[in-house]
Amino acid sequence: MSDEAGESRMESVSEKSDTKPASSDSTSAEGKQMPLEDSNLTEATTSTMSADKNLPSSPRTPRSSNGLGRLLWLSDRVQAARQTTFGPNQPGWAEYDAARHAKDGVVQIGETGQSSWAVLLLERDATSLLVRAHAAREKLELSGGPISESDWETARNVPAIQEAWINLSALQSTTLVAATGPQGDHAIASLAVPQRKAFAIGLHEFVTAIAEPLEFEANRLGRALFARYTRVTLAAVGVLVFVALIGSWIGSKFEKPNIALHQRVEVSSQYPGAGEDHALLVDGDRTNLGFHTECQGGWAIIDLGAPKKIDKVVVYNRTEYPERAVPTVIELSNDHQNFRQVAEKKEVYDKWSATGLGAQARYVKLRNKSSNCFHLAEVEVY
Repeated sequence: MSDEAGESRMESVSEKSDTKPASSDSTSAEGKQMPLEDSNLTEATTSTMSADKNLPSSPRTPRSSNGLGRLLWLSDRVQAARQTTFGPNQPGWAEYDAARHAKDGVVQIGETGQSSWAVLLLERDATSLLVRAHAAREKLELSGGPISESDWETARNVPAIQEAWINLSALQSTTLVAATGPQGDHAIASLAVPQRKAFAIGLHEFVTAIAEPLEFEANRLGRALFARYTRVTLAAVGVLVFVALIGSWIGSKFEKPNIALHQRVEVSSQYPGAGEDHALLVDGDRTNLGFHTECQGGWAIIDLGAPKKIDKVVVYNRTEYPERAVPTVIELSNDHQNFRQVAEKKEVYDKWSATGLGAQARYVKLRNKSSNCFHLAEVEVY
């Protein structure tokens, strides 16, 4: 028993010892393979990242227009109008264009279908063309010849045609089908006068109603462009007004003051009943009569109150008889006795600016060298 037990223990130990190296080998093998797997994973990740770097970046969606373009230039609206406007090379345009010319012919004739066979036939033909134009735009197939009853049933699937159709009386709709059918000319010629007048009224309303939607679509771009130019024009006017106001404000802030304003005025003589208030010569109003001397020449002196630097004198002539003030002489003085001439105007004027004087004086004298009456509206000194 002891020998068998000993052998059994030896076999057990042997199995355990045999098992351990296998486990160790397996562990060792796994330990050697793991770095290879990690290396492969790293290489794959690096390759993927490199590939991502080489991929082109997704383009940004460009803005259709900026805020100013949408608000002022109406870029979105005009672009949409260009894409949706009914125009040449589109289905139904040829028929619409021909119908438009037929309607122009009606206008030129200047009569109605009630009294003119020509107008009645033109509006009948315009109706046929417009029906075909609507059908082509809606991708509805009509027969190639005159419009048949089945064609009318198909065409009435177009909302504009159906809406105009229901406004016709039974007699008018029946006559319209006959007038646009294979025997259309005979059907119209056979109408009695009362029937023809009734049909002419309904036909005119019908052709006008079905033409309006197509005209609206054909003029879509024109309306958008008109709105654009109107808005741009209004904006430009607004900018000009704003600039003018700013310029006026800046000018008023930086312009030298009129040192003659409300100063004392002395006149050589007084013409009875005219220009008697000499203060009006320096009141700032350039339209009234500042003074009026007797008709023997004369002068007016403005007292600035003290010697002041004078660069410019602006003289506003009287509106009536401006030639009387010519020639006008400007003279300056500091003592009211000795005057020196600094400027002269020999041509007839409404406004005269004597600039670049660069003088200093207390008294500014306006003198008429002729023997006429002397009268001015306003004098400003800067």
